[in-house]
Amino acid sequence: MSNESRAATLRRITIYTVATVIAVLAVIAVFTSTVFAQSADDYNVIINDNGNELTVTTDETEAAEILNEAGITVNSNDIVDLSAFFAGSGGTISIDRQNTVYILYTSSGEIEEYKMYADTVADVLSALGEDAEGCILNYDLSAGVENGMVISIEHTMEITLTYQGESRSVETSSGTVEKAVELSGFELAADDYTEPSEDAELEDGMEIEIHSVETETVVETKEIKYDTETVKSDSLLKGETEVTTEGQNGEKAVTVEITYVDGKEESRQVISETVTKEAVTKVVTVGTASFDTTPNGVTSESGYTLGQTISGKYTHYCACSKCCGKSNGITASGLKVYNGMDDPHYVACNWLPLGSIIEIDGTEYLVADRGGSSLSRSGRVDIYTPAGHSAALRGGSGSCTITIVRLGW
Repeated sequence: MSNESRAATLRRITIYTVATVIAVLAVIAVFTSTVFAQSADDYNVIINDNGNELTVTTDETEAAEILNEAGITVNSNDIVDLSAFFAGSGGTISIDRQNTVYILYTSSGEIEEYKMYADTVADVLSALGEDAEGCILNYDLSAGVENGMVISIEHTMEITLTYQGESRSVETSSGTVEKAVELSGFELAADDYTEPSEDAELEDGMEIEIHSVETETVVETKEIKYDTETVKSDSLLKGETEVTTEGQNGEKAVTVEITYVDGKEESRQVISETVTKEAVTKVVTVGTASFDTTPNGVTSESGYTLGQTISGKYTHYCACSKCCGKSNGITASGLKVYNGMDDPHYVACNWLPLGSIIEIDGTEYLVADRGGSSLSRSGRVDIYTPAGHSAALRGGSGSCTITIVRLGW
C-alpha cells in the first residue's frame, strides 16, 4: 500500500475515535446532571416518635407522606406536632402516642388503668403526682412507655426503732413491727417486747420502742411480826392487864424474782418462803373481875357521908385523845381503859376520893379518874364508855340520882 493510502486510513480512525469519546462524555454529562438535580431536591427530617428519634432523607413535602415513607403509622388518638417541621428544608416531626398504662400499687394490690401521653416512666409518675423517691419500681425512670405497660409502684416507709438508748432507721414497703425489728439488726432477748406490739402493721414515720426486760432472783430476809393473844382472867379487875408472855418477831427467807424494764424495777414475784426463826406470840391477860364493893369502914370524907343521896348530872367520855387529852388510857387511879374493852363501870369526878363507889340510877360505878374543873361540882360525873367516841356522843348528858356506896378505897 502506498503511503498516501495509509495516511488516509489513519485520519478516518482518529476522527471516529474522537467522535466516540465525545459521545460518551455527552452521556456522562447528561447522567451526572440528572443525579445532581435529583439530590438537590432531597432533605433530612427528624421524626421523634414518642421519645424515639430517627432521621429520614426524603424529597416529600407532606408530613403524612414522610411518615408513610418511614413506615410509621399514626393512630387516631395520637398527636402529631408539626410546629418544628419545615417542608422542603427539614426540622422535626413529633408524635405523642396515647398509651394505656396500668399502675399496680403493691401495698394494696390495687391496679389502675390510665390513658396518657408520656414518653418515659418518669413522665408517667410525674403525671400521676407520684414522687419517684421512696418508691421501688419495676422499670427504670428512663424506660420508654409502651402501650399496655404495667408499672408496679412499691412505696417505702421510714421506721425509727429505739433499743437500749440507741436509735436506728429502716426503710421497707410493708410488713409488721416484727419485720422492722429484723431489718434494724437489733438482737432482742427472749423477754424483750415492743411498743407497738410485734404484730402491728407498719406505718410511715412510725416510732418503735423496744423495751429491754431482765430478771434477777434474790433471797431476802423478812421479819415475821408476832401475834398477840388476849387471855381473860377474873384474877384482875376490869381494865387491868398483864403481859404473861413477851412477843418476839420471827424471820423468814423469801426468794423473789425481780423484773427490770429498761433498767428500772417493774415488778416483784415471790417464788418461795422459808421460815428460819419462829415468832413467839405475845400473851396478854385482861382482867374481867368487877371492882370490890366491900365497905372500908369510912363513914364520911370531904363533907360527904356514906349512904348520902345527891342530885347530879352526867356526861360520857371514851379513851380517845379528844376526850382525855391523851391516848394511853391510863386513868388517875392507875387503872387502864381502852376502847373495845368490857364495860368496867368507871366514872371520873373530882369531888369524891378515888376508889369511891357510887350508884347512879341503880348501877354501881367506881370513881377511877379525874377530869376538868366542871367535874369538881358536887354531883357532876363523867361516865366512861368503852364503845368509842361516837357512842360517847350518843350517850349524851342528863340528870341522875347518885348514892354514895363507899368513900375511897
